[in-house]
Amino acid sequence: MENKKYCSLFTVYCSLLCLLLSTIAGCATTQDVDKVQYNLNELRNEVVKIRQQSQAIESQLPVDDKKFLGKMQELADEQKAAGKALSDLMLKMQTLSTEVQVLMGRFEEAKYSSEKTAKDLTTGKESLLIQVKELEMSLNDLKKRISALESENIALKKHKEEAGKSENLKQEETTAEPVKSEKPAKRPVKDAYADAFETYSSGRIKEAREKFTAMLKDYPENEYSDNARFWVAESYYRNKEYRDAILAYEELLEKNPESNKVPEALLKEGLAFYAIKDDKIGRTTLEKLLEKFPDSKEAKTAQKKIDESQPVKKKKN
Repeated sequence: MENKKYCSLFTVYCSLLCLLLSTIAGCATTQDVDKVQYNLNELRNEVVKIRQQSQAIESQLPVDDKKFLGKMQELADEQKAAGKALSDLMLKMQTLSTEVQVLMGRFEEAKYSSEKTAKDLTTGKESLLIQVKELEMSLNDLKKRISALESENIALKKHKEEAGKSENLKQEETTAEPVKSEKPAKRPVKDAYADAFETYSSGRIKEAREKFTAMLKDYPENEYSDNARFWVAESYYRNKEYRDAILAYEELLEKNPESNKVPEALLKEGLAFYAIKDDKIGRTTLEKLLEKFPDSKEAKTAQKKIDESQPVKKKKN
């Protein structure tokens, strides 16, 4: 009977030892730990019962039966040593379980930090791609403007060369033929415009304005009239004569409403009003530009100016 109990205790001890070893290896769950604790309690209860039975038997045996008592004492000592070993293993198991929980917490924190960093990197990448796209659009627009200016300069140079050839031919004809009292024929309007524009490009603003004005007088409402009126207005704006510039831009808007210079004229007229501290009319003019030409590059500049001129609202305490 006693041997069976000892065998049972030894079996429980072995199972506890295996379970502790699996826990240390990191394979046990919380349920396994609870099971170990339960079995340990059962083992302790069995040890207590055996001790009680041993004491009862010892009280009934003859005093001289020292051999049997010695054997029982050895078994009791072995049980005590086994209980102590199991207690030590349980303590180590609890310590390891705590360390595993700490490591799991650190792992979760590292995982969260990694996911957050990856998300931030993705957001930053998307933002950079948008900025690169905007820069590409601005660069393409700038290339188009440069190409247009180059084409215009080439055309003006060609007009100038043709005008020079025409003047040379006229001089040759004048030398070959007797001088007549008739007035000389007017040169083509494109030559007059090319001459005035070249003067403006060279920085002689006032002289260029006079030539554009003379061209408009000599050739009223021609194919270059809108451009000439625009450059007259620009000459005033460039010299910061904003009131005269406003009148010149307005003349272009009234006489050439279908001109491709209208968006830029509206923008410059609005900025001129801002320059003379008439912000209300300046804003109205720029809003008119936004309404009529919302997709133009001038509309973007106008919106930026409107946003900058908005009064800053004071926060209420």
